[in-house]
Parts: sequence; structure tokens; C-alpha cells
Amino acid sequence: MTGILDKFHVVGTAEGVRVVSRSLQLTSDCAEDGEIDDTIQMLKDDLDACGREMKRLIAINHRGALFEGWPSEKDDTSDSGLRV
Repeated sequence: MTGILDKFHVVGTAEGVRVVSRSLQLTSDCAEDGEIDDTIQMLKDDLDACGREMKRLIAINHRGALFEGWPSEKDDTSDSGLRV
């Protein structure tokens, strides 16, 4: 879960990160201005949380492999120096 509403999810791939909606309905029925403002603010807060998670995932990706022994994008994994 990315935010308090669990309406959005951050997906990280080799190409980058993206936000996907978990639901087609993002709000319940609102009958008053205050309800609309509160509901939209909660969605904004969730999207802000998604933005922070996206930035965190990008920072991890640019930092390199999380586990020792795993090559990162910065490592030269070509076979040019290997001899059998």
C-alpha cells in the first residue's frame, strides 16, 4: 500500500517507475462541497506519497544493486575480460 486510501500503487520496472490505479472508482458519492474537498485532498495526499515512493525507487536504482553480488546498471558485465 502506498497511501492511506490504497487507491494507487507504484510499480517499478527496468524502464522506470509508474503509478497505477487499483480501482476505476476513486471517490465515493459526494453531496457537499466539504466532502468533495476532503476526498480530493486525500487523493492528492496519496499521489504525493506515490511520488515519494517513485523517487525512492529511482534513487535505489541509480545507487546500484541492493545485494552484494548482484550487478548494477553501472557494472561492466561484458565477457571481454574473461578467459576460460
